[in-house]
Amino acid sequence: MTKRGLSRMMASATAIVLTTIMAGDVQAASYGYAFQNTSNFTFTGATIGTLTTQTSTSAQSAAGAIPSGLAGDIEPMDALQAYVGNPPVPGQNVFTPVGPSNPDYARGDVLITPAFSISNVAEGFLTPPGAATATSAWTVSAPITLSASGTVTLGFNFSNALNVSLTDGPGLASANYSFNFTIADSGGTTVLFSSAPTTVNNSVSLTLPGSINIPTSTGTVSITSSTLAAGTYIASISGSETIDIRQTAIPEPSSVVLLGSGLAIGLGCCVRRIRQAHSAA
Repeated sequence: MTKRGLSRMMASATAIVLTTIMAGDVQAASYGYAFQNTSNFTFTGATIGTLTTQTSTSAQSAAGAIPSGLAGDIEPMDALQAYVGNPPVPGQNVFTPVGPSNPDYARGDVLITPAFSISNVAEGFLTPPGAATATSAWTVSAPITLSASGTVTLGFNFSNALNVSLTDGPGLASANYSFNFTIADSGGTTVLFSSAPTTVNNSVSLTLPGSINIPTSTGTVSITSSTLAAGTYIASISGSETIDIRQTAIPEPSSVVLLGSGLAIGLGCCVRRIRQAHSAA
């Protein structure tokens, strides 16, 4: 091999090492935020009985830590915030984004107010390595009675938002919100009608570096059932927010330097052997 060829080989190896070190300097992170509020509900076409409400929240890290917001902590109208991760912990019923400023947390929160405005959020920010999920969910159900065959209509206002970002990677950043309206028979087991409007059901996900931001949007939804016979049914509305964020460890700059040093030493040995072979010839 000529001296020029050896010089090119060493230059290429140096470029590979420097490129890898620079890539290792990038801070990998996954972030997800999902929010939805529904309010100003109207219901026509049937007589509504006593409402039953339930809310729940959860947050879990790769280590398995699940804080308050589950099981016995559930309150019918306001589940305690579920939070796992580093402080500071946001206050109860904070639905605006905490943001990707304080790494390694996941939270879920939900509230049904006496005026029947329903807000819920799931959010998390994670640096490698690890995984975290968060969920908030709610259900409102009531018996409804139709005095004659006909339809029932549910109307409400909504406000929702989604935001995910993935830096460097490999990893995952996903977020979604959902809303469903169902009508079942009096036993509550057979669904006679079900609707999940796209305006209040959405999800975004990233597995490659990038960001997706669907800013807060507002609007009105009206859902009309199929024709039902006279009688009593169970009407239920439900919603949830979920985030799933994951990060795989990437080499630290020091580790990459060691790798590059080993590569350079190996190339140096090869160069010496080639030179010795040329001298012997």
